[in-house]
Amino acid sequence: MKKALKRIFNIIIDVIVVLILAVSVLVVTLSLTSKSSGVPNIFGVAPLSVQSNSMEDTINVNDLIFCTVTNDPSYEYEKGEIVTFPIEINGENRLNTHRIVEVIEDENITYYRTQGDNKQTNPAPDKELQTSSQIVAKYTGTKIPGVGYIFSFIRTQLGFFLCVLLPMIIFFIYEAVRVIINVIAYNKEKAVEEAKAVVSNSELTEEQKQRAIEEYLASIGEKQSVVTENEPTVQTPAESNNSETED
Repeated sequence: MKKALKRIFNIIIDVIVVLILAVSVLVVTLSLTSKSSGVPNIFGVAPLSVQSNSMEDTINVNDLIFCTVTNDPSYEYEKGEIVTFPIEINGENRLNTHRIVEVIEDENITYYRTQGDNKQTNPAPDKELQTSSQIVAKYTGTKIPGVGYIFSFIRTQLGFFLCVLLPMIIFFIYEAVRVIINVIAYNKEKAVEEAKAVVSNSELTEEQKQRAIEEYLASIGEKQSVVTENEPTVQTPAESNNSETED
């Protein structure tokens, strides 16, 4: 029963580690692609966290939406499509996602007028027109409600430390302890085998053999304690049987 629970626990730990590694790779990839393309993406798909209610009820706050990267000056958008483009808010560059409400042609240049779907917060279209060179992505229509907040938090320094670095540190400590326990168990098992080998060919009764094994293991323990006090003493078979009975 204990072995089964231990195996299940180890599987759970391994799954958590794989998830943490996947999240860390995701965060690093998004950061690198954000610098090169202007929008964080993985193979051209940009997961974006919605920070405002300007697109309600189509897109709500803290939704995680998926967009296709389209930062191509020659790309042509259509009226009604939801697009993402950078804007400046309080001196900070951010990505804004609004719907195209009008396509304007002027001197062979195509401009796009955008507006949020929430008419209470965005009663009028945006003042600035957008061009294909300014628009970086187009909404695919896929979203995951409520996940955007978690996604944004993980990308912060505090979130990355709490959700990625700290669990990895705990995991490495756990693995180090598990290795030490396995080494101790291996040394005990090896000592028992050596003791059995010593008395296996001798003409002794089973009780005498058992006593000889215990004395041999005890002598090994005394020698080891002389070398270093930090070295764990060898547990005898009798002590092992007693501990199993107590469990």
